[in-house]
Amino acid sequence: MKHKLLDSTMLENETIENRIYEIRGQQVMLDSDIAELFDVETKVLNQQMKRNINRFPNDFCFRLRKDEYSHILRSQFVTSNNVSSKRRYNPYVFTEHGIIALAGVIKSDVAAKMSIEIVRKFVQMRKFILENGDSLLALAKLQNRQIKFENETNQRFDKVFEEINKNVVPKETIFYAGRYYDSFDFLSSLIAKAKESIIIVDPYADDKIFKYLKLKDKKIVTMLCVSSKSKISKEVRRLFESEYGPVHIKVFNDIHDRYLFVDEDCYLLGTSLNYMGKSMFSIIKLEDKQAIKMVIDKIKN
Repeated sequence: MKHKLLDSTMLENETIENRIYEIRGQQVMLDSDIAELFDVETKVLNQQMKRNINRFPNDFCFRLRKDEYSHILRSQFVTSNNVSSKRRYNPYVFTEHGIIALAGVIKSDVAAKMSIEIVRKFVQMRKFILENGDSLLALAKLQNRQIKFENETNQRFDKVFEEINKNVVPKETIFYAGRYYDSFDFLSSLIAKAKESIIIVDPYADDKIFKYLKLKDKKIVTMLCVSSKSKISKEVRRLFESEYGPVHIKVFNDIHDRYLFVDEDCYLLGTSLNYMGKSMFSIIKLEDKQAIKMVIDKIKN
C-alpha cells in the first residue's frame, strides 16, 4: 500500500527538516522517509535503487551499520516514526545527490517534485550551518551537551530554522586547499538563492560548470561568459538544457577575473570553478552597486 501523500503545510513545518540526519559526516535521509515523501513503498524504492546500482556510488547511498541505526539514530532522532519502527534489515540512507538519482529511476511527478523540495532543504540547512558555526557551538553549550535527548533535539532544530532567514552571506569567505565539498556547497547555495538571473564569468570554464547550476530553477535566466579557449561541450550543454532550462553563452576574450552574479549581488571568485578546492582561494562579495550594474550592462549588451 502506498503512503498517503503529505500536504504542503506538513512539508513546510517539519516533514523534511526533521528527517535529515548527519551520518559519517554527511547529511542523509532514510530510505523509508524518502519513500513516504515520494509516495512509494520502501521496498519498491530500494528495488529501483538496486536495479540501477551504477547510478548510486557509495557517496550517494550506503547501508547503515547496526550501531549507527540502533544508537545514533535512535538516540538523536527518537521522534521519527520510521526510526523507531522495527525493521528486519538496517536501512539505506541517501545523500542529496542520491535523492536526485532516486527521482530519476522512480520516474513519477511526485518524486520529481519532492526531490526538488528535499534538495532545497539540504542546501538551506548546510548554508545555515556554514554561516553560523559559532552560533551553533554556543547553542550546543547552552543545552549542556544534551542534544541526544528528544526534547533538546527538538529545541535545537526549532532555533536553527527560526534563524535561517535572519542571516546573510558573509562578505568574505576563504576556502583552504582540499575543501572541495565546502566550496562546491557554498557556491551551490549562492546559486540556489537566485530569483531572476544568474551570470557566471569564468574565462576557462568547462563542462564542470553545469554541476553548480543543477539547483537553479528552470525559470532563472542563466548566462555564462567565457573566452574562446573555454571547453564547454555542445552535447553536455544540450543534455543539461533539456533538464534544467536554457543557458546563454557569450564569448569575451578580454576577461581575466571570475565573477558570479546572482540577481543584483556580485561575488568575486578567486579561482575558476574548475579548480575550486585544489588550492586556497577567496570568495568576496562586492558592494559597489553602480560598478556592478555597469559590468552587467556590458555583459548583456
